Amino acid sequence: MSLTLNIVGAGKLGQTLGRLWQQLGFFQIHSICNRSRQSADAARNFIGAGSACESIAAMGDADCWLIAAGDGQIADVAAQLAPRMNGRDCTVIFHCSGALSSEILSPCQPAAIASAHPVHSFADPEKSLRSLAGSTVALEGEWPAIELLQRAFTALDCELLTIDSSKKALYHAGSVFACNYLTALMDLSLRTFSSAGIERERALELLKPIVLQTAGNNMAMGPEQSLTGPIARGDVDTVRRQLAALAQTDTQLTRCYRQLGLACVELARRNQLPGPLAEELIDLLSEPSR
Repeated sequence: MSLTLNIVGAGKLGQTLGRLWQQLGFFQIHSICNRSRQSADAARNFIGAGSACESIAAMGDADCWLIAAGDGQIADVAAQLAPRMNGRDCTVIFHCSGALSSEILSPCQPAAIASAHPVHSFADPEKSLRSLAGSTVALEGEWPAIELLQRAFTALDCELLTIDSSKKALYHAGSVFACNYLTALMDLSLRTFSSAGIERERALELLKPIVLQTAGNNMAMGPEQSLTGPIARGDVDTVRRQLAALAQTDTQLTRCYRQLGLACVELARRNQLPGPLAEELIDLLSEPSR
């Protein structure tokens, strides 16, 4: 018989996991609670199982609780659940925040607590149903909860990574650099192209091949071998011209170009950029003194 699972905060992530586990029969979705009844009804309809509830108090008991609410709400949800966990040491409670450790759920002990962070973008739940398999899930927390979650995510064909609770913030920052900041970089690129008179759709079209190729190169060869462009070549004159052009266009673009350029210099140094050229680039890219 399947274990029962309650979901608090069944947004894109919660809906995706809930539906996949329900379809596999690993968990039987029991109760779903969102900020509004309408949202809970929509989540129940997407998952195809469970009872929509207007409050945590209205949710039935379950073998396992997934808190998929935003980071700022997890502590409050844990506080609401804590009185219900008294003497229920067989219950597992976990959240899916990348930034927070399982310790935020400590009020719910003696229930076994953990966190499980899928390294996956859940922007489109329908797509995630098909693409989650193969993604890595970072787990940390108490062993009874970890053991259950290992089985739960293995059933979804996910790769597993166990991390130290004290390193959770650093782990998540690494994910932010590679995912969220990559998206911000794309926006900076599109804004720069716009300043050059190139429309957004045309810019996306011309960027797609090189962006995908660059991502593939980084995965295959690592950043040092994948870095190309003027800084990798030590082309100081090109960097100077680009800075001058950006300075006449947008202050934020100029500032980001400088900071990212300095990071590229350090990367290029590890791939044999001559010291004198590196120092010249650092001087050029450093913020001018006021």
